[in-house]
Amino acid sequence: IKNLKMIRNLILIVFSLSCFLVFPQRKRVNIDSVIKADNYNVYKNISYGPDRKNTLDLWIADSKSNSPFVIYIHGGGFGAGSKNAAYSKNNFKRVKKLLKNNISFATIDYSFKNNEDFLFSSLNDAKRALQFLRFNSEKYNLLKDKVALMGSSAGATSSLWIGLQDDMSDKNSPDPILRESTKVSCIVGMAAAHSLNLNRWKNMADVDEAYLKSIFKKYLGKMDAEKWMQRSFDENYISEVDFFEKMDANDPPIFIFNPGKNRKPKNIADFHHNPLHAKVLKQKADSLKLKNVVYAPRIGIIDKSGQGVVDFIIENLN
Repeated sequence: IKNLKMIRNLILIVFSLSCFLVFPQRKRVNIDSVIKADNYNVYKNISYGPDRKNTLDLWIADSKSNSPFVIYIHGGGFGAGSKNAAYSKNNFKRVKKLLKNNISFATIDYSFKNNEDFLFSSLNDAKRALQFLRFNSEKYNLLKDKVALMGSSAGATSSLWIGLQDDMSDKNSPDPILRESTKVSCIVGMAAAHSLNLNRWKNMADVDEAYLKSIFKKYLGKMDAEKWMQRSFDENYISEVDFFEKMDANDPPIFIFNPGKNRKPKNIADFHHNPLHAKVLKQKADSLKLKNVVYAPRIGIIDKSGQGVVDFIIENLN
């Protein structure tokens, strides 16, 4: 009976986590109505950088003291989506639970992939949003040393890119925001990739280089395919995007959920959402004795703790 109860609870957790991905843009909560009805302390469309997409919404926990906070980074293949993904009914239930547990919540927009620097505008915008909130922590009653990054798909991989590297603050920058630390207390990744090094994707999925490149070329679309096909396999570029290589025992705890099927990828989304990413991340975390909670149910990985996203965040921010 005890085992049956545990299995039932794990199934419920997996279903709940699946809703996080299945309904990211649908059944949205009318946020203005929620704010008015429940009297939340919310700052909408705060500008955190120079680009028109550099905006965020910040929900302040109802507390007389400074609070920990979560930054949510939406998915969309680095080319679509918005901060409003946090306001689906399923996602917003988690936001409300965080607020009730004295944890503030931010959701960000960011610039998309482009022909000048490909993914780096997206990645650096997410990094800047973290540094911006740290720089303004007193203004918004935030604890700058208690921060979680949480993302879905591309946003999950951005979260890992920031959180699994050494501190990327620039102490000599003329911009005081960029002098702030990028180290965080924990990371949540839904449908995350274990790296942005495409050679790792090729080896993980056991496909040949020509097949990988054909899929990647389609993803580039109208961008300069020759330029980014060449640069994406360049050693210097890889060293900047391969956060997996930089993982060490000093990294924060990670929560990973990849519900996808383990099949031969037909497009870049199949590659990015393959559950083997979760397996590889867990293996590396275990080898480093790094705390991790990992779910990839279609390849048999279900964390025995049964811990859910919100409880993981609360545990690691308190």
